[in-house]
Amino acid sequence: MKEQKPDLQRRSLLKALTIGTAAGVAVAASQVSVAQANESTDSATTHQDGYRETAHIRNYYNSLR
Repeated sequence: MKEQKPDLQRRSLLKALTIGTAAGVAVAASQVSVAQANESTDSATTHQDGYRETAHIRNYYNSLR
């Protein structure tokens, strides 16, 4: 029987592809979440008339004292 040596170049290629794919997915996901965060802050400022101090906000301020 002939003993087979592992093909290190092939393993390196597969590792690089896996790591590259995972990095690409991470970058794409972070860009999407940043875009969604920017959209939500823009829409929140345009739909509200301004700061309003309501009862639950006053309770929060009182709890800080």
